[in-house]
Amino acid sequence: MRTEAPEPVRPALDAPKTPDVTRTVERLEGLSVVGRATIGPVGVPTPGLLESRHLGEAGPGLGLFADEAPVGIRRLVVTDGHERVELSIPVPAPEITGTPGIVLPVADRAFVVRAPLPIDGVVAAREARPELIVLANARALWAEGLPFVRAVGELRTQLGAAPVVWAPRVALPHRIPLLAYLGFDLTDTTEGLLAAANGAYLDPSLGTLPAATARSERLCDCPGCRGEEAALEVHATAMYRRAIAETRAAARSGRLRELVEARLPAEPALAEMLRYADRDLASLLEERAPVVAEGSRAYVLAEARRRPEMVRFRSRLLERYRPPPSKTVLLLVPCSRTKPYRNSRSHRRFWGALEGLPNLERVHGVSVSSPIGLVPRELEDVPPARHYDIPVTGDWSEDERSAVRSGLDHLLAHGAYRSAVVHLDPAEYGFLKDRFPDRLPTRWTLDDDRTGAPAALASLREAVAEALGREGPVPGGPLAVVREELNARAAVQFGRSAAERLFAPPLRLAGRPWFERVTDGRSDLATVREERGLFHLTIAGARRLLPDPPLAVSIDPRLSLSGDLFVPGVRTADPAIRAGDSVILLRGEELAAVGEAALPGRLMTELEHGLAVRVRHRSHAPTDTAMTEERPRADEGPVV
Repeated sequence: MRTEAPEPVRPALDAPKTPDVTRTVERLEGLSVVGRATIGPVGVPTPGLLESRHLGEAGPGLGLFADEAPVGIRRLVVTDGHERVELSIPVPAPEITGTPGIVLPVADRAFVVRAPLPIDGVVAAREARPELIVLANARALWAEGLPFVRAVGELRTQLGAAPVVWAPRVALPHRIPLLAYLGFDLTDTTEGLLAAANGAYLDPSLGTLPAATARSERLCDCPGCRGEEAALEVHATAMYRRAIAETRAAARSGRLRELVEARLPAEPALAEMLRYADRDLASLLEERAPVVAEGSRAYVLAEARRRPEMVRFRSRLLERYRPPPSKTVLLLVPCSRTKPYRNSRSHRRFWGALEGLPNLERVHGVSVSSPIGLVPRELEDVPPARHYDIPVTGDWSEDERSAVRSGLDHLLAHGAYRSAVVHLDPAEYGFLKDRFPDRLPTRWTLDDDRTGAPAALASLREAVAEALGREGPVPGGPLAVVREELNARAAVQFGRSAAERLFAPPLRLAGRPWFERVTDGRSDLATVREERGLFHLTIAGARRLLPDPPLAVSIDPRLSLSGDLFVPGVRTADPAIRAGDSVILLRGEELAAVGEAALPGRLMTELEHGLAVRVRHRSHAPTDTAMTEERPRADEGPVV
């Protein structure tokens, strides 16, 4: 069960200061905040590893050891080799199951908690601005499954992203990627060292292996496996170090989710936890997922179709997208390995076969794929449609079929289609046949899967020509359709109401296919690069969205905003903002600037340090000559 935390508001710059939670953000991956943080005087990388050691034992990285303490208290010391912080943790009875519903201070701005969290304790902890939260009953919760994931949701919803969260005695090397993905900033080696003391040979990919087999195959070259020191415990520590290094490297390269999925075969509990997280933490995971992407990502396992960026694309298609009204002939085609689809050999053949047909702008091309579902041609560059790769077998799971059916039902319900042409293998895509209503003339063009064969292309041209024969030209011509397509893409990004205001006619389109400018004939309103797929607003475009703009960030009225915007200057931020969004900066009711979000909206007010918005254009007084205010150009482009 999720309990909504109150909307955070940043105090004014001259408000009385409370101590900052010093945390820097390099990247967000899942619920993980990749960067650095402080716990008292101790600096920690996140995600980080606490290496359990004997009192006085030295070693690299962060150390964790138990110190002498009174009866009923466990005193743990965290050290980076130079500084240390002591945690005095009360020991309940029984210790393993713990007492639920506890929030207790254990050091300055450090709390031990046991889920489920009591409301009064959460309020006290939130007011203290904690640096460290220790989930004391994490091990017991892990054994139960779902309660562990629900505890994650409680912690991050109620206490935000700023505190470092540690789950003691849960981590094994193969679990570390998932624990990091779920937002646990610190894990420790205690559980693995205990397992090693009982004869376990730990492996970060498969969990455990027979020690004799692993050594005979020389799988590891650590001192323990070379026989230089006490074998299994030393090997276990080496595997923890490898696992945390792999986790950080995957997170920094944007591939932590892929690493998590790769580790699932090591232990059934990992798949169980990920399924719970994708279901119960879906809103938190989506909030942290950027709306922009680079390169290509592999979506191999069934779990990949539940990744937050895929879920968001399918959801926004149903919630925000409407087919362009001038598109009256629906054309369904298969996806392609090459992204965007229009650059693939198969799609060039499809559209090449239709060249010269009158009123071709009436045709609405839509690609059918998994795990993304349906992709209208005007959304081919919108992430992740441009950035995914999948194994192609022709076999569809029921979940995959359901996503495609839902998308098709949505298009048919909201589109102005008067006919449909389906250029898909009827054996593979037969599950779509009953989705077309009897009133809609529908023609399937294929008998097999050879979509690019000469006969198939001839059949495609014939079917589309027949459908277009019943259509007249679009009022306003092809450029009117372009405006509708721009509006549809903007609706997916900003919402339909904002898109209508942003792209109200008259408009002009200028630039090249890989970099387009939308203008009002005098000033640019928005620009879009092919590789980004989403619009960047200009000052003139942002003004069209006032007085109630989407994706708005309110800044301190006295902030000069001479450079980028950092989180101390943020007063409030729209919680709908995602990293990569084009956002509008407001100073009071006045437009101050536009830029690209570096953080989700909630984290702009939950964190105390770091970049919030990369400012692209600033608003200037009417008497200024604004470098970023677009001047009329000779190549204003055609009216759309």
